[in-house]
Amino acid sequence: MKKHIFHILVASLLAASLCVGFVGCNQTDAPSDGTAQGSDSAADSSVVTDENGSEIGSSSESTPTDSNPAESTPSDNPGTNTATPGTEENPIALTFNGIECSESVAGTLSVDGSAFVISKGGFYTLSGDLSDGQIKVAVPKTEEITLTFKNFSASSSKSAPIYIDSCDKATIILAAGTVNTLSDATTYQFANPADDKPNACIYSADDLTIKGDGTLNITANYNNGIGCKNDLRIKSGTISVSAPNNILKGNDSVTIEGGNITLSGGEDAIKSDATDRTDKGFVLIEGGAKVTITCTDDAIQATQSVTVAAGTTVTVTAGGNAINCPGTINADESAMNIIAEGAADEA
Repeated sequence: MKKHIFHILVASLLAASLCVGFVGCNQTDAPSDGTAQGSDSAADSSVVTDENGSEIGSSSESTPTDSNPAESTPSDNPGTNTATPGTEENPIALTFNGIECSESVAGTLSVDGSAFVISKGGFYTLSGDLSDGQIKVAVPKTEEITLTFKNFSASSSKSAPIYIDSCDKATIILAAGTVNTLSDATTYQFANPADDKPNACIYSADDLTIKGDGTLNITANYNNGIGCKNDLRIKSGTISVSAPNNILKGNDSVTIEGGNITLSGGEDAIKSDATDRTDKGFVLIEGGAKVTITCTDDAIQATQSVTVAAGTTVTVTAGGNAINCPGTINADESAMNIIAEGAADEA
């Protein structure tokens, strides 16, 4: 009996030992299995599927990209966007102090003697005082240039303070609420004695438009006040120009669409003298412009036509004709206010 009980106890102890060993193995394997199952479960939960159950991506892969600013596109970070320098939204600012200039963008401005040469088209803002110097525009003929005067003054003892030598089209904007002043030399100095351009305080070899709600005062001492080889257009602004010869001259045409314009001195006040094309050589004043002219010769002279539209006001004190044109003259009587006029010139 005792032996039987002993065998039972031994068998029980062996069974318990085997059971403990078996459970220990399961506990050891369980974390490994659980970890693997957990990884599979996590991976499965991050898989994105379409409506048919096909895998189309993983949310666990997109999270680091979305949270990493270095991998984000500019549209994800609007604060990093900046407009290209030289655009209308982000013009290049040139501030002058005597004969020095602060330039914000390298490669757009160079110095040639006393001239600051702009060599790239685009939008520029000019402010400060350029004493005894010149702004020269020399950009490719395919590029346009816009210069905004913002309380800008410039003078030159050798030439024209504004010389637009090359471009497609040029625009000068008079910033609202600003006063801008230009004056040129009494005698121009040319590197090549055969040159005769520039010959005006503002001179452009290509089409020139002036507009804005600011003020521009020009004192020309050499020849013309504002001169343009092609089409000269004034859209707006308060503009005062004095000059010893032609006050405003556009070889191809002069168009004044608005603004308050005062012209004094000079021989001919407004002149266009092209003869090679029938659609050029004209002067047009319209759009409610107010023009006051005091000159020693003709107030308005053109080769092809002169038009002064109703709604404008042209006040003339002239030593010559109020209008001198061998072609077509269409001047509204209510627009013309002739205070004094000299003897009519022969056509």
